[in-house]
Amino acid sequence: MQALFILSVWTSLVALGCLAPFVLALAYVWVDLFRPHDVAPALGQLFPFSLTTAVLTLGAYVLVDRRDPPRLGLLTALLIIWAGWITLTTTWALYPTAAWAKWDWAFKTILFSTLLPFFFRSRIQIEAALLVILCCIASNVVCFAIKSVLASGGYGRPLGLIQINAGWGGEGSTLGTYAFACLPLVAFLQRHSIVAPSRGWLRWVYFAAPVIAVIGAFGTFARAALVACVVWAALLWWRSRHKFMVAIMLVAGAAAVVPLMGDAWKARISTSFAPRQDESANTRLLVWEWTIGLANQYPAGAGFNGYLGNRFVTQDEWGEDNVQEGRAFHSIYFEVLGEHGWVGLAIFLATFAVFFLNMRSVRRAARARPELEWIGDLARALSHGVLIFMAGAAFVGIAFYPLHYYLLALAVSTSAALHRATLSSADRAPQESLADLAVGHNAARLPAWRQRAGQTKASI
Repeated sequence: MQALFILSVWTSLVALGCLAPFVLALAYVWVDLFRPHDVAPALGQLFPFSLTTAVLTLGAYVLVDRRDPPRLGLLTALLIIWAGWITLTTTWALYPTAAWAKWDWAFKTILFSTLLPFFFRSRIQIEAALLVILCCIASNVVCFAIKSVLASGGYGRPLGLIQINAGWGGEGSTLGTYAFACLPLVAFLQRHSIVAPSRGWLRWVYFAAPVIAVIGAFGTFARAALVACVVWAALLWWRSRHKFMVAIMLVAGAAAVVPLMGDAWKARISTSFAPRQDESANTRLLVWEWTIGLANQYPAGAGFNGYLGNRFVTQDEWGEDNVQEGRAFHSIYFEVLGEHGWVGLAIFLATFAVFFLNMRSVRRAARARPELEWIGDLARALSHGVLIFMAGAAFVGIAFYPLHYYLLALAVSTSAALHRATLSSADRAPQESLADLAVGHNAARLPAWRQRAGQTKASI
């Protein structure tokens, strides 16, 4: 039944895409984030969801929907450069087989994110993309929340739809980071959505989203989730008009939730303040130190999965030696540094820097125009979402997972929407001036008493 339901969802999206080609892009985002081939492995072995959807999406754009393309700015250029650089580093990778295997999906994620602004152009299309992203994330976060309440959570436990401790839907640190990174997008839709307005039962869904995110993320027992939560709470407090009341609510919420998490959760989180005393956290620090040395040895990068060459000897709680080999980077920054060198890290960080500068410019441009308030608030929501992601992902190696690339793509769509609105206003202004001139010319030919009557009526 699960496989049939998933197949029916995909078929419905493809069918709608025949009428509105941008829906096929939504279908690709759904396939990439929800990962139906992992949720129902048997179905995934029989049908290539990702490849089929990608071909249909590109075909629909080329044949049907090439109108009004966005401007290719610096952010898009950096994404293209980034895709080219990771391809170059793969050619000289220390472990070619493993490197090309990761490049295969990482390159497609970056490349397709540069194409999404060609599909998501209008306000409705951008909202639809946000809703698909949020529904995909919620599909696993809600599962984690329910199972954490009923049977308690735990680190490394596959409590989502994907029954393995891998991918964003099965790995706790990634899921916790994604859960909080999406909350600013939920707040934006709650205020501005046309497709799913905050009325009726949907109002309660918007109100429940932060609670579900906290329970689901904390149920993973992941330290990255706590970091993401702290950044989200700080941003929420900073943007609020009633800071004192929001601070009281946040403190009261923490006081209510933390005691319910149990001693196991508290013991794991407490290791964040003494990482050398925890084997997992200590190994992570050793990997980061080793990665800096690797980057100094290979400034242009060691290629994907360069961590396979590390080896450490640590001591467990009984004082016995424990050999650690091939430990992952556990940080997007050290992942990029180790795999693509100092050059790659500079491109990676420059992409985020340009993103934040672009969104700041969009907010400033939309501030003085009430009809563009939604664009300014969307730019702020995207900025906060990416900032939360960058904080949580500092402790998990997900530099090439799709969510933040899709947020960068929507940032390009947001800038393009502002540009189109500005051009539309500029086009209307000369027409309005000509109309005013014609009205004034005709009025000058009227008798004096008719002109005075018209001025009186206009003032009323």
